[in-house]
Amino acid sequence: MKTKKGFTLIEMLIVIAIISILASVFLVGLRGFRGGAYDSRRMMDIQKVQSYLEIYYTKNRQYPDESLWSGLQTALINAGTGVTAIPNDPLSTSGNTYYYGVDNSDFQSYVLGARFSTSEHSSLSEQTELDDDNKPFATTFSCNDPVFCIAF
Repeated sequence: MKTKKGFTLIEMLIVIAIISILASVFLVGLRGFRGGAYDSRRMMDIQKVQSYLEIYYTKNRQYPDESLWSGLQTALINAGTGVTAIPNDPLSTSGNTYYYGVDNSDFQSYVLGARFSTSEHSSLSEQTELDDDNKPFATTFSCNDPVFCIAF
C-alpha cells in the first residue's frame, strides 16, 4: 500500500488559524511596551532640550522668547551655541507634539511639555505657576494628562 505524504487542506487551515491567533495575542501585548519606549524617548528628548536651554541662558541671560516648538528650534540653532537641531517627537511627522512656553514677564522661567502615549507618567509632572486652566504662564498648551510638563 502506498501512503501519501503531506497535509490535508483542513490540517493546513487549522495550523494557519492557530498561528494567526497567537500572532494577534502577541502583537496586542507588545503595544504597551512600544508606547512605554516612545515615552522614555520623549523624556530623554525633553532633558536634552533642557540642557540646550541652559546653554542658551548662559549666553543670553534669558530664555528664548518663542511660543512654538519650531520657533524654539530656530532660536537655539541661531544662538551660536553649537546646537544644530532639537529632537522631535518619535511618532510625529510635523514635530509638533513637544511644547515650549516662556514666562513673558521676564523670560527667566520656562516650561517644556511632551504628549505621552500612556498616562503612567502623570505623577512625574513638575508643574509650577499654573493658572486655572492648568496652563503654565501664558502658554497655549495645558499640562493636563497625557501632557507631561517640566517647569524651570
